Amino acid sequence: MFEAVYISDNQNNLIFEYLISLQSPHFKSLINVIKSKQDDNKDTLNNSPLIQINSEFYVCCHNASNIIIYLLCSKSDENQSNPILPFVFVNRLIEVMEDYFGIPLAITKIDANNDTLTLLINNMIDDGIPNITDFNKLRDLIPFKSLLSRFLSSSNELTKSITPTKNSVPTFASSSNDIDSIPWRRDNVKYTNNEMYVDVVETINVILKPHHTNNFKNDKKFDSAFYSTSSFSSQTKLVPVMGSINGEINFLSHLTGVPYLQMLLNVRGLNLELPQFHPCIKIDKWMDQEGNLSFIPPDGNSTLMTYQVDLENFNKKVQQEMLGLLDIDYQVELGPLKNEFEIKILLKSHKSVSKLENLIIEVNSSSLINDMTSDSNILNVKSNRLTHGDFQYKGNGKAEWNLRNLANGIQPILRGSIITNSSDDFNSSSASSLNENLIEIENSNLVKPIKPNYIKISYSNKGCVPSGLKVDSLKILSAKGLGETVKPYKGVKYITRTGDYIIRS
Repeated sequence: MFEAVYISDNQNNLIFEYLISLQSPHFKSLINVIKSKQDDNKDTLNNSPLIQINSEFYVCCHNASNIIIYLLCSKSDENQSNPILPFVFVNRLIEVMEDYFGIPLAITKIDANNDTLTLLINNMIDDGIPNITDFNKLRDLIPFKSLLSRFLSSSNELTKSITPTKNSVPTFASSSNDIDSIPWRRDNVKYTNNEMYVDVVETINVILKPHHTNNFKNDKKFDSAFYSTSSFSSQTKLVPVMGSINGEINFLSHLTGVPYLQMLLNVRGLNLELPQFHPCIKIDKWMDQEGNLSFIPPDGNSTLMTYQVDLENFNKKVQQEMLGLLDIDYQVELGPLKNEFEIKILLKSHKSVSKLENLIIEVNSSSLINDMTSDSNILNVKSNRLTHGDFQYKGNGKAEWNLRNLANGIQPILRGSIITNSSDDFNSSSASSLNENLIEIENSNLVKPIKPNYIKISYSNKGCVPSGLKVDSLKILSAKGLGETVKPYKGVKYITRTGDYIIRS
């Protein structure tokens, strides 16, 4: 299936080439075809990462920072293989290279570690088929040191073996049976400080639209991590149009020997859709008891499980409680010119969360540039009132309100306006007049209301996750080689992030 691996810079200059068979073509014989195909797809919507070379070969390409990786595949057994396998392998190869050579990948790193990369690909591909792709097994087979260092080390060991002592026994690498016993775990793992950490990370993706209401309050109807007893009087209620919560359970293991662990998750009231598990997880245990993760952990960092929670499976009130720790009042078409907007924010109280981190609100009006005529271009998006943080216009109809960290009890308010050519001329000609009692007479019928297309919210917090999922227990059922008196340190952390958190105007 796989015929060759090529790595080039952004100008398609060859950096590294690995040919799996003698019949595999060299990169210089394919580069002209690749360039022509890339030029043909550059200005089209179907700019595919697959490049058809001829009736026999196609190339799967991926741009990773400053380099481009090409995986040459044959079409002889295309109908018998998984069509996404080349993409998965290229992504795994990039992860392995970043693990060995550091982030970001650079041309100098590949040149300096050409021998190590050759050994890595040689073990990851066996006769054109993916072979060993797990980090821990690759580390056992191929040390981080360069081939020259390994050669010198082997020479020293060979010199010592020439004059053996009476009781000396030659040492060899681990047997293949040992390597295949637990593919995801290193052999003979030993630690002075034994510890294990669990990170439950959930990302909120939601699209909201405002619905006018009065005295909107949160009442407890669901056992959510984001339940709050505080109320927030709002003129607009944000109703989800669509949304989901993407979660992952990451595990860091520094345990001696071969431990067998059991992690019990509290998934009551949740429907974890599209679950994907690390190969170490015993699926039969999960099928017998949902929330039971039984496994021999990989050494170091790993993702034990990923899942999704669809907000459409819950009623509106439950959805509101699972949307995070922010209450937002968002209003548009304010002011005499109907070009002002206002955003009010309140952090709900939660016993495990003291603040939101990296809170940024993007005000996006870019679509108005295409909707307006050339005489009504956006000149600026400015703040008329700002209580906290920094507000800056980024150009192209986009502005950013950076609040950094938001603590409990603080209620930031932003009132801004979208300035266009028409509104600027309108102000200069005294669009709104004052009568003798200094009462403003609005001339809203003279201009078309202007409002942002949407606002996008980005933040993170530690202490809880929106679905309410929790780790009830983490036990060591057996620990071969760990020792009965050793009690590893255990830690659990809950992290919430936002992905596409959008509020329509």
